[in-house]
Amino acid sequence: MKGKFFVSFLIGLIIFSSAYMWVWSKIGGGFSEVQAIEEQQGIEQVDNIEEGNEVKQVNIDEIFFLLVGVDTTDVKNIKTSASGQTGIRSDTMILCRVNFNDGSIKMMSLPRDSRVPVKGALDKLNHSHSYGGMNLLMKTVRDFTNLDVDYYVRVDYKAVEKLVDAIGGVEVDIKQRMYKKDTTAGKGYLIDFQPGVQKLSGDQAILFLRYRDYKDGDVDRTKVQQYFLTEMIKQTLEPRNILKLPKILDVYANYVDTNMDPAMIYSAVASAGKLNKENIETTTLPGEFLELYVNDVKVSYWKVYEKSSRQEFERLFEPYLMD
Repeated sequence: MKGKFFVSFLIGLIIFSSAYMWVWSKIGGGFSEVQAIEEQQGIEQVDNIEEGNEVKQVNIDEIFFLLVGVDTTDVKNIKTSASGQTGIRSDTMILCRVNFNDGSIKMMSLPRDSRVPVKGALDKLNHSHSYGGMNLLMKTVRDFTNLDVDYYVRVDYKAVEKLVDAIGGVEVDIKQRMYKKDTTAGKGYLIDFQPGVQKLSGDQAILFLRYRDYKDGDVDRTKVQQYFLTEMIKQTLEPRNILKLPKILDVYANYVDTNMDPAMIYSAVASAGKLNKENIETTTLPGEFLELYVNDVKVSYWKVYEKSSRQEFERLFEPYLMD
């Protein structure tokens, strides 16, 4: 369940990060809980992603980066194995291209179960973060997409509730009755929404995004998530939210980290007002779910359609395609 909660929240965070990261740069940058865990476990932070690659901004009028959501809810049980694995998997990964010239935002979700080469063997994409942190995840994404993505913004799952609360909630129009009760010990929850317009708090937003009992299953759920992220972006762009800066900064400092250069961030902030909240395109890496046996164990994967994916990469991110 946990991975898909991020989608709506994280896209809204792009906007907030663009508008408010200058404050972060003034105080020397945040040090997220994920970074603290990695430092304790001896995992290196992102420097150069791979040999021969130059980390640089290709176009001064836009930023292209990988937005990553991770879950450190059970921090006490996060330990590095003998092979260097932390168990912190990237539950959400979104390629983002934000252009300050035409105001457009283009995003492609990379399903966490995508079956791609990881350290020389086919594996789930989200395992790469567990095996080697952001360095390995970024290298894995670069290799299978053939896109020159150098930058990332990583967000801890805990931030979803806190950021929604920081902006005073997100108003949505719920189209159907939503009710679901889970009594699992230690993980129970109750989803109980009536149809109609209402403002969701942070914890309510999580429950709203968690709901999955729709007529057309995940197809409808994706539409609801897209609707939520659109409303999130529109509402985060409202001028009144400048007054929420202290709370937003607190969430950012504790739950977000990035390898973007402060000078690059500041330049982007100067053009943030050009972003068009109506010029947002979201899509998903082309593919389908399939089940196969690995070591006699049935595993569900996202089978990537290579030809369609290449076409989408070219359409959305053409300037970043590598030879």
